Amino acid sequence: MNIRKKIIAAMLCVVSVFQLVGNVYADGTNVKRNVVEVDTTVSVKDLLNDFSSKSVIVCETTTGKILFEKNSTEVQPISHLTKLMTLLLTAEKIDSGDITYKDKVIVSEHANSMQGSQIWLDKGEKITVDELVKSITVGNANDACCALAEYVGGSEEDFVNVMNERTKELEMTSTKYVDCTGISDENVSNAADLSILCTELLKYKNLKPYLTTWLDTVRGGKAELVNLNKLVRTYKGISGMKACASDKAGNCIAATAEKNGMSLCAVLLGASDGDKRDAETKKILDLSFDTFEIYKPEIPKELLENMKVKGGEKADVKVKISGLQTVVVPKGASWNAEVTSNREEQLTAPVKKGDKAGDFSVTLNDEIIIDCEICADENVNKMNFKCGLGKLLYNLLNL
Repeated sequence: MNIRKKIIAAMLCVVSVFQLVGNVYADGTNVKRNVVEVDTTVSVKDLLNDFSSKSVIVCETTTGKILFEKNSTEVQPISHLTKLMTLLLTAEKIDSGDITYKDKVIVSEHANSMQGSQIWLDKGEKITVDELVKSITVGNANDACCALAEYVGGSEEDFVNVMNERTKELEMTSTKYVDCTGISDENVSNAADLSILCTELLKYKNLKPYLTTWLDTVRGGKAELVNLNKLVRTYKGISGMKACASDKAGNCIAATAEKNGMSLCAVLLGASDGDKRDAETKKILDLSFDTFEIYKPEIPKELLENMKVKGGEKADVKVKISGLQTVVVPKGASWNAEVTSNREEQLTAPVKKGDKAGDFSVTLNDEIIIDCEICADENVNKMNFKCGLGKLLYNLLNL
């Protein structure tokens, strides 16, 4: 072999090795890199244990699938992540039409008395809901949060009662609120509960501009707002949420991001400092996006063709696949997915919408990941004498 051929052969070997290293997938515990004759298995458990954050969870928000977690059910103080529930209750009131962003709120003495981070609201001052929402999303203002809670709930005490009722409805079983701001260390939750809350918040698309703004002002420029969630300007695909810190809670963050049709929520609690918290959040989000993908099977057209109906007023019935949802799978694994279907030849009248007409399932690595039914998508009544006579006359006239 001449020198030129040896060089080409060596380059091809290098390219092949790098291609294999790039194939990353996960089994939920380990992230494995397939490299020729080299074991480069990286334990996700070890990676998370190296994090300074006490608790970690990453879930895919459209499916609820938990991708990675560490101590995600450990109850601890959550500092100003408390404001996320205040924001949710406000968003729900706006969505129902009970209040609007343009509404003017009169600042109470109680709201004016709030300590810590604030926009220095004066007692009796009028400020819009829009500016109050900015002040707790872009900023972290306690006075604005209290004023908003009082406007939505009548008083902070009544509002906190609603906050705790909402946790029950969302099955956030480890969460307890004692104020609307997060000032008290008695506001507690865990990473798993907070991921449920963030998933609920993502339903309100009009919040995204607030949650992803880096800098803003309120009160005619008197108060400047700087987002504590630095990922809004440093992480591509970020869709919002909140970062905060306190002596007892440590450094905390709830961050959501979207890429390639997948929506993730990462919650990290109790990090040792803000820089480590942000770096760990980026690392676990990157790992999740690189390791998993959303999968929804293609449905063969013949499965959705109208199905014949015996003895019906109509000769056939529309059908659909009921309960078909997307699932999260290891990246690239969908190539190995096996689709199985079983469709009836015909249905017998009367047919009711929702009647079963077959089965549809998807299997991956010997596990059923999608299990649905083919069903009727409309009603078809049984043929009666009048209808039968009408059909007969119609057919005779068209001979």
